[in-house]
Amino acid sequence: MITTLTDTTASEVEKTMMQMRETFGATTIGRVLTLIIVATGDDIDGPVEAAVRASHEHPARVIVVDTDPDAEASGLDAEVRVGRDAGAGEIVILRARGEILYSLDTLIMPLLLADAPIVTWWPEGAPSSPVHDVLGSMSQRRITDAAACEDPLATLKRLRRGYASGDSDLAWSRLTNWRGLVASVFEIPPATTPKAIRVVGHKDDPSVVLMASWLEHALDIEVEIAAPGEGEADGPGVLGVHLDREDGTISLARTPGKDGDEDAIVMSLPGDEDGQHVTMPRRSLYELLAEELRRLDPDEVYGGVLAHAFSGIEDAAVFAGGKPDPQDRVLDDADAVAQAAAEDAAAGLVQALTERSVAHLVVTGGTVGTKAAAALPGALRSALKGTATGNTGGDSALEGLHVWWGDERFVDPESDDRNEKQVRESLLVPLQEAGMPERNIHRMPSPFDGVSREEGAAWYGQQLDLAGGDQPFRTRGRAFFDVLWLGMGPDGHVASLFPEHPDQRETGASAVGVDDSPKPPSERISLTWPVLNSARHVGFLVAGEDKAAAAARAHGDIDPWNTPASAVRGLESTTWYLDKAAAKDL
Repeated sequence: MITTLTDTTASEVEKTMMQMRETFGATTIGRVLTLIIVATGDDIDGPVEAAVRASHEHPARVIVVDTDPDAEASGLDAEVRVGRDAGAGEIVILRARGEILYSLDTLIMPLLLADAPIVTWWPEGAPSSPVHDVLGSMSQRRITDAAACEDPLATLKRLRRGYASGDSDLAWSRLTNWRGLVASVFEIPPATTPKAIRVVGHKDDPSVVLMASWLEHALDIEVEIAAPGEGEADGPGVLGVHLDREDGTISLARTPGKDGDEDAIVMSLPGDEDGQHVTMPRRSLYELLAEELRRLDPDEVYGGVLAHAFSGIEDAAVFAGGKPDPQDRVLDDADAVAQAAAEDAAAGLVQALTERSVAHLVVTGGTVGTKAAAALPGALRSALKGTATGNTGGDSALEGLHVWWGDERFVDPESDDRNEKQVRESLLVPLQEAGMPERNIHRMPSPFDGVSREEGAAWYGQQLDLAGGDQPFRTRGRAFFDVLWLGMGPDGHVASLFPEHPDQRETGASAVGVDDSPKPPSERISLTWPVLNSARHVGFLVAGEDKAAAAARAHGDIDPWNTPASAVRGLESTTWYLDKAAAKDL
């Protein structure tokens, strides 16, 4: 049976499920897990059908999250399926519209099975760091499918950077039968290490890359990837594996099955000219999903192969490298610093609004940052005069402006320590009066939001990804923010990334929960190195003689561990706005 709910709530969905189970005598006792399907593509029928078939082997509550962030009105529609329409489980399809999608975790929590494992699956559009996604962070197992993404290899590279134990990808699952067959023929006497190995397939196919990496990782021998030649089978995935040994070559090559319905592998051994046919049909989405659900323990082999295939980034200095050198603007005092930074930021934001109808600003705390924030609304009014954006009239000029924070203190939202509170009246209220929607103010969470510091960081990272930051943050040379402001402490810290502090080493997530900050309050949330380095224009707002020594060090080599302020650069420009006291050692 299928029941549809319009403009509903998560609690109403849960109530409807209970009523339907009572009506049809269904029970949740046999459910072994909760499967969350994040539908980021146009097709949800395929993944749902695969989940229904897999439920006969793994009875589950399936929650499909289908979002429409561009909807004019916010709301939640739902579809509940039980009985024959849900296989051996039950299915809930949540269609979140508009702003409600920014609270996906609150939608999901009431629907989770108690004391049952949680698996999150992204059939398309994999997040760069599944474990730091809000829905991924609550899961024991996280499944992606790089092959279904727009750029499969780029997706695998980003997944490698954000990898955590418990991650897996269907590109790896597609290799299960291949790996078993290769392992079996490898032991054919005389069992010796091959001199050379060639994997046949396309170099941009994630399964082909992972197959070559697995063989290299296991055998410590370089593996060649070769495109299929004339007369060889063509298509996605691994098409052949050839192992050259002292006694000859063992070849495994895909070929159409004799009946035309199944694919087979022709296995040729040294001295065997005829070859042997081994049936190996291409596996369906259902079969791949069912395999993943059989084992909920971490697949450490996949993690090792992924790490072998793509080198990681050990030095955060990489994110700031290869960008234009910083420029200095030395001004009389802190007020002049704030005004100059506001005027330049306003020009950059108006340019972005004119060219792309959207602009992203990152604000900072501190004395100078608060002064600059207060000066920005006036600077924006001046910059908008005479532009096409400013001449549209009404409240539309700033409709596309978004405000983010580089870091925030994880304290009461009304605490004077909160960066957001310091600019609430001077920046946020005037911008809203000028037409910026409330939904474009992206505040970092506080303990009063009912989340931990780590959960708050994951949530903020998800908001950045949903707004379009995911790929720019993981791809050097691409910008998401238009203007990013940073203050700097006397120790050279920026945002809440402190010298020699272990939390600054986090580069897989977009935001990190900082513990034991050397500057009180001790608990904070901060953007990470790849995110801070994804801005077109970076402005350092620095005043005071106590900052002079750190400012001088930050103008030297890029050294994030010892001098964090040296390790953030804009893709188009980096400007240091300094008063004379802060610039005295330059």
